[in-house]
Amino acid sequence: MEQIKIIFFLVGSFFGIENSTIAADKTTVIIYPENQKIEIIQEKLFTIIQSKKDTATTLAQWNKIANLRENETPWAKELEHFTNKNLSIKNTGTTIETHISLNYNDPNDLRAMGIWYNTDMHHFSINEVPRNHITSETGILEDNYWIFNDNNTFSFTTEAFLDLPNEYKKLKLPITAMLKK
Repeated sequence: MEQIKIIFFLVGSFFGIENSTIAADKTTVIIYPENQKIEIIQEKLFTIIQSKKDTATTLAQWNKIANLRENETPWAKELEHFTNKNLSIKNTGTTIETHISLNYNDPNDLRAMGIWYNTDMHHFSINEVPRNHITSETGILEDNYWIFNDNNTFSFTTEAFLDLPNEYKKLKLPITAMLKK
C-alpha cells in the first residue's frame, strides 16, 4: 500500500509542511481529464489550538502558505511532476478558503494524491474512507472504492471533520478568528 502524502483537507500537505495544523471543514476536488487539470477547493479553514505554541506554529504555517511567492515556499516534492501550480486565497470575512489548481501530464501522476487510474477499465478511483465522509454526484461507490469515468469531468467532496470529538470541537478556531488576534 502506498503512503499518501498529499492530504486534500490539510492545506500544508501541498507545500511539504509536515504536521500541518491548518485544515478544511469541506474539500471539493474536481478533475478535468480532458484538460489534465485538478482543482482543490478547501473551505472553512480552521486549526486546533491547545497552547500558545500551537498558535505560533499555525501562524508560521499560514505565513508560508499565504505569502507563497514572497517566501518562495516550495510546493511538496510529491507534486514535482505537476505543472501550472496555482494557489489563491479567498477571505469572505467570516471564513477563508483556498483554491489550488494543478495540471498533470499522466493520469498516474494523481497517485500522489490517492487517485488511481486503471488503464484497462478506463476509470479513476479513490478509496472510500467512512470517517472522511466522501460524497460524489459523478462517481459510483463500489465496495471500498469510488469509481469515476475517465472521459468526463468528475468531482468528490470530503468532510473529514464532521465527527470531530467534542474535546477538539471546543479547541477548534477558524483561521479568520486567529488572524484577527
